[in-house]
Amino acid sequence: MTKTNQQALTDSAELAMLRELLGAYVERDAVAKLIDRYLAGLDDRVHDEEWVRSLFAENVRLVFPVGTREGIEGLGAYHAEVMGRFDRTVHLGSNYGITVQGDRAVFQFNLLCLHVLSDELHAERSLAPGTTFEVAGRMSGEAVRTPAGWRFDLLRLEVVWAKGEPPVRTGPSGDAGDAGDEVRIRA
Repeated sequence: MTKTNQQALTDSAELAMLRELLGAYVERDAVAKLIDRYLAGLDDRVHDEEWVRSLFAENVRLVFPVGTREGIEGLGAYHAEVMGRFDRTVHLGSNYGITVQGDRAVFQFNLLCLHVLSDELHAERSLAPGTTFEVAGRMSGEAVRTPAGWRFDLLRLEVVWAKGEPPVRTGPSGDAGDAGDEVRIRA
C-alpha cells in the first residue's frame, strides 16, 4: 500500500515538528546542565581556569547581593575565596524555567544554599562548631551559545531569605566594615 500525497505531506510536517521539539528540548537540557555544573562546582571546590572557562562567557556579569563582578578574569579566584569561608556546602537548584531563542537563553530557578562556616570563622567569632549560614532565593540570568557550548553571560541572585551566621561581619548600617568584606545580604 502506498501513501497518498496528503499522507506524505502530513508525515513530513509531523516529522519536522518532532525535530523542532526535540531540538528545543536538547537546547534547554544543555542550559539546565550548565546550571547543574555550576552548582556542583561550588560544592566540589574546583575553581580552576578549566572550570571557569567551561561555565562562563568572556564578558560574564555576576550580580549578587555581595557585589557585582564583570568579566571572566579572576573568576576562579573569586569563587575560591568566597567558598573558602565554608567547610562544607550544598547548593540545590530546582524549578528551572529556560527559554532558548537562537544562540541566547534566559533562565530562572529556585536556589537553596546550605553552608557550614569554616573552622577559622568558628574560632575567630567564638561560634559553635557546625554553625551554618543558609540562603534561599531565585537565580536568573542569560546564557549564550559558543563554539564550545552554552556559557553564562549573566547570573543574578535575588535572596528571598537568609538564616544563620553570615560569613562576613557588617557594621551597624549593614555596610561591610572593611574593604575586603562583603555587604550584608538583604532578605
